[in-house]
Order: sequence, then structure tokens, then C-alpha cells
Amino acid sequence: MCERNVNRSARIKGKNVSMKQKFNRLDCTNRFEDALGWCMSPVMWFFLSIISPFLFVMKQVTDKLLFFMVGRNVIYNVNWEDPRVERAVLKLNEDDNVITIASAGCNSLDYIIDGARVTACDLNDCQIALCEIKVACAKILTYDEFFSIFASNDCDFLREIYPKRLRPMLTAPSASFWDEKIDTIDSFMYFGASGGLAYVAFRIFFPMIGLGWIRNACAERMPPNEFQGIIDVNKVYIKTAAWLIKKVLEPFAIAFAGVPLRQIQLGNKRHNTWLTVFENIIYRTDFCGDNYFYNGYILGYFDKHCCPNYLKEENFARMQANLKKGNLTLYTGTIEGFLKENMALKAAKKPYDTFTVASLLDHMDWMPHEWINSEISILMKNMDPATGRVFWRSFANDVHSPILQHLNPVEIDQYPEVEGAHAGQYAYHSCDRVGMYFSSWIANISECGNTIEPRSISWSDDSTTFDTSFLTTLKTGFKIVSFPIKQAIGLVETQKETANGHGKNIEAFYQDQASVYDSFRENFLHARCPMLTCLPTKTSGDMVWIDVGGGTARNLEFIPVDVLKARFKKIIVVDISPSLLDVAKARVAKHGLSDIVECVCCDFTDERSVKKHLPAAGSVDIVTFSYSLSMIPNKKCALENAERLLKSNGEGCLGVADFFERSGREHLLQYPIQLLRFIESKAHKYYFRCDGVHLLTDEVFENGLTSTMSKQFEEKFRGSVPLLPILRPYQGFAFFAKE
Repeated sequence: MCERNVNRSARIKGKNVSMKQKFNRLDCTNRFEDALGWCMSPVMWFFLSIISPFLFVMKQVTDKLLFFMVGRNVIYNVNWEDPRVERAVLKLNEDDNVITIASAGCNSLDYIIDGARVTACDLNDCQIALCEIKVACAKILTYDEFFSIFASNDCDFLREIYPKRLRPMLTAPSASFWDEKIDTIDSFMYFGASGGLAYVAFRIFFPMIGLGWIRNACAERMPPNEFQGIIDVNKVYIKTAAWLIKKVLEPFAIAFAGVPLRQIQLGNKRHNTWLTVFENIIYRTDFCGDNYFYNGYILGYFDKHCCPNYLKEENFARMQANLKKGNLTLYTGTIEGFLKENMALKAAKKPYDTFTVASLLDHMDWMPHEWINSEISILMKNMDPATGRVFWRSFANDVHSPILQHLNPVEIDQYPEVEGAHAGQYAYHSCDRVGMYFSSWIANISECGNTIEPRSISWSDDSTTFDTSFLTTLKTGFKIVSFPIKQAIGLVETQKETANGHGKNIEAFYQDQASVYDSFRENFLHARCPMLTCLPTKTSGDMVWIDVGGGTARNLEFIPVDVLKARFKKIIVVDISPSLLDVAKARVAKHGLSDIVECVCCDFTDERSVKKHLPAAGSVDIVTFSYSLSMIPNKKCALENAERLLKSNGEGCLGVADFFERSGREHLLQYPIQLLRFIESKAHKYYFRCDGVHLLTDEVFENGLTSTMSKQFEEKFRGSVPLLPILRPYQGFAFFAKE
């Protein structure tokens, strides 16, 4: 059957079928049945059940293993970001100054070909050592010599020229690295952690599951339609590979691929992520003729027809000339570290860099929001305000952080259709060949409209401002846990749950713990910091912010005092507890913010109080609920008042950080796990209700907000509770914009 299909395809195209017979000697029906039987075999399921504990442990330590390798070995032997995507958008030239991640140096050298000046940073000095030896070779060797080393793996020639010609050109750390590695390296294609993983995946794993024929297809440069035809007939093998990657290789091998767990988790909402990746690679690229990323790993070498730009003969002279001009700067450290040094040069009135392009590859995928804000806030100060562009790609389908949303980025079409092409045909020359990135973005600094400002942890320089000692935590925890008991036995008078009664109950709850309120909650309210880190700030400098349930004004401390003064004309801390607001007033006065910060004691669900004490409807830029909405009985009214106060036309922002009843992804879990999560959520709901906290659900926002409020971002995660490590309720934060 399969052979007849191949013959028919060959007759149509006038091709000789003998080459295809090498790749498909087995009967397709038998191969299908064999693969299907293997996949469903009890032996395989038994094997997976045996190794499951090991895979679980590996998943817990994968990030620790990855960062353990930093500084000890090369992780990326090839850049796994296709430079063709950003080059088509950025259109680099001699006027551009680029800051980027060094990785294996492939993309940096690609930018150099276009004449741009490039600063490439990498925290792993082993990656810098790899880049340095490429640069040294490019400066002094002929094209054929350069190609023989980095494409054909002629490591004997590298060893021959290293001591006298290359080593003197390296920095001391890089020379030390190569002194150790030069005698053992035998292939740049399988060098480092990702190179070793690639060897196992493509040279051992693929043949084991019936995909070994792909190596011959790549060697013979099989045309795309013929390659895809064979894949269509044998698609069970691709599905098998995708399934095994998800179940086995993902928890075990992502550290060796240099992929942090947080980045993989960006794809949790997708179904069959790895099958989609395979389909992107097979059907949207010329896999055998142009996709050097996979060709190199499958074959073990690059050839002159299928290789990165910096290895192509027509580009070598330009690259060599621009490197000799000094167009490439390599920096061991983070992008943020380099930019801080650059700003110090500017402050000292010494020569410094202003960048037109920041090509950030995919490294922000694994960074927490606080790190993204820290990097982007200083990057903005180093970018050319007129021509600056920021480019990044992501494993997520959308912009994965509100901070990046504030840049107003535009998504790049990685798979543009060809004009006049029929359905199913693609432009092999115009798409991302890696296939693992589900979105790419570019933001123009001049069109941003927002500022990305630094954030802080505390206004005080004293890191011991909040006493989080075990004794203090124990005492405060006891007060919280014992409060419902005191109510039950009559030691604390309980008011009816009216608006006024709720206020008295809240005051009774907080009045004897107000002084240590912040200390206890520092290690408890895990979504507060990212929510406040991601608050938008506008360039106008006249913003109005209402913090509902702001209590002690601790929330304000996550934004530096000078930023608050520069960006806000009015901040109102609203709370129903006078004791907490007394702490807030003292804190605000101590740091000189009394002129812009007002503390208001009122019930946010009381319409008369809202109208009396708060600004006019439609005049507020930001309203936040930081772990307060779950304690407000009338949540619908609170959300309605917040919506009414906010500006429209996308200018008003509602931010909520709180405890949630569910994650929203339970339907993706297996049934036994779903049942356990259901029971757990009921237990959490009961436990928190004892302290007057009612866990939020999505229905709260659906019922309390109108269609004019659109959700811009949401993130949920599990967070620990002091003194009760077994209790890990869902927490999270969300932003809504008023259209």
C-alpha cells in the first residue's frame, strides 16, 4: 500500500522511486499495527508505571539541575531561535545597536552579517567561551577552514591551531574552559547538554520508534511534498514520539535541553503541544532541504545547502570584516547587569551605548514577573526613544506577562500564507523553522504609552522591617485561628452580617494584630507582589489609584516612593478597619507621602460612602483588591463600584490578587486527580470560611462585572500557608480593563 503511494507520487513528479524504497522497505500496515501494539502494550504501561516515581522526582529537581550546569558546561550548542523571523521584521543595518542573549552565538553572528553592532550577554561563562572561539576562528581562518570546524566537526584541526593561534585571542575564563575541553571535543553538533540530548533523541530514540529513515531523507534532501506524504502514511510514529516526549522526556530531559519548568508550564492550557510542534516542523517547513536546526542534529553535521547564515560562504566575508571592526561585544552576566553598568557610564559622563534593538530570544518565558519588570524597566532607559524596538518569542500562545502587555506589542505572523497558494501549502522560506514557539512579538518604544518602572520590596532599607520569625508567626497565627473560637464562646461579640456589622467584625478581628499584620502575611499572600509589580504606570504622571481593603498601606511599598510621586496625583487606601488605617497613616507620613496618599475608613459596598469619600465615577485609573475581595460579603456590589469608578476606553484597570477555589485547569487532569482536587477545594473552602474568607471563583467576576470589563491577564498557582505546609490553596491575580 505505502509503496504504491510512493510510486504514484514518483510517477507524477517524474522521479526515480529507488530512493524512497530505502526509506520505506517495511509494509506500512505492519508498521502501523506494530507501533500501535507497542504503544498499547501492557509491557510499556508497566514500564512507565515503574519509572513514574523517578520521572516525578526528576520533574521536581529539573530547574535545580539546569542551574547547577550553568557555569560548569555549555548548555546550548546551537541557538534554538530562528534568526530569520526577527531579521525579516527588524531589518537590521549599520545604524542598529543590538543587545541580545549570547547563547551559542548563532543569532549574534547573524546580526553581525547585516552590519549591526551587537552586545551579547550570557550568565553562563561557558556559553561565552563557545562564542569566543567561534569569533576567534572567524577572524583568522579562511571560510573553508571555519566551515570544516563548526559545520563538519573537524576537531582535530581545531586542536592543531588552538594553542598558538586561538588561545591568545581568548579571555582568561574562556581559555581556561577550552584548555579543559579541547582534547575531548569531537563534535560541535553534539557538544554540551543540549547536544548530548539531541544525540540520544535523534540518533537513538528516533530509530527505536521507527523514525530512523528520516536521517536518510535529510541526507538525500527529500522534497517537502514527498517527505510529508510518507509522514502522512506513517503518522502513528509521530504521535507516538509526541506522546513519549510528553510522558517521559519532558520531565526527565528538559533540564538538558536548557528549558526551565516554568517555560514548559506556559503550554499547560494547550492540548497535544508536542504533536503541534511536530506538525509545525513537518508541514510548515522544508524539513529536509532548509531546516538546519533538525538536519544538523539528525545528520550530525551541517552541509553548505542547509546551515545557519554565519556558516554560508556568501556571508563569511561580511561577518569576518564586521567582527574585525569590533562590532561584537561579549559580556559574562545578565542583560540587566550589563545595562546597569552602561547606566553608570552614562551617569559618569563616559561613553555609553544607546540601543535600537533588544532581541531577547525566549528567556523571559521562565522569568517571574518581578524579574521581567526589573529587566524591562532598566532596558527602557537604555533604548533609543525614537527607534527602539524590543523583540521576543514565547512558548505561550499570547503575551505571558502584564509587564510585556504594557509595551503594547504586536504579534508577528511566523507562518504567513503564500499568495495564491492552495490550502495546505505553505511558504517554506518564510516561517519559523524551529516550530517550538507559539508566538513572537515586537514592541516599538515610541508607541508604548506606558512606562515600565522599578519595583521595591519595602520603603525601608532595613531588611528586618517585617518580623517573620517563627515565634511571631506562631503568635499571630494563634490569634487568627482562635478568633472563631472566641466568637463561638462569647469572648468576642459577633455582629449580624450587615454592612455595619461586617465592619465591626473586621475591626474586632484585626484590632489586636494590627501591629504584626504585615509580618504574618509576608509569607502568606503570594499573589500580592506579582500583582503590584505588574500594575501599569502611564507617562502622564497624573494617575489616580484606589486600593480597596488596603489596610496598613503595605501594598504601596511595592512601588518606590519616587515612582509614586512621579506617576500618581492621588492614592486612596480604603479599609473598614480603623486600627489598620492607623498603621497606614503612620507609614505614609513617615515616608513623606501624606500629600498624595489619603486613608479613608468606609465600606466600599456602601454606595453613599463611596460617593462621599471617593472620586467621581469614571475618573480613576486603577482599582485594586489585594486579598480583600474574598473578605467582602457583597462581592458583586464591590466589583460594580470599582467598575463605575474606573476610566473607560481601556484606560481604567482593575487588579485583583486573592485566594481562589479552583485553578481552572481541573478538566485537563485524570479523573482520580480531579476527584482529589475537588475534595481538597471543599476542605480549603471550609477552612478559610472560618476566618471570614470566601474563596473566589470565576463566577464572582462573571456576575459582578459587565461586558465592558475585559480580562487582560490571569495567573493562578498554589501557595503555602504559614504553620500549615500541607495546606496549599490556589492563589492568583487577574487584571481587567474597562473598554
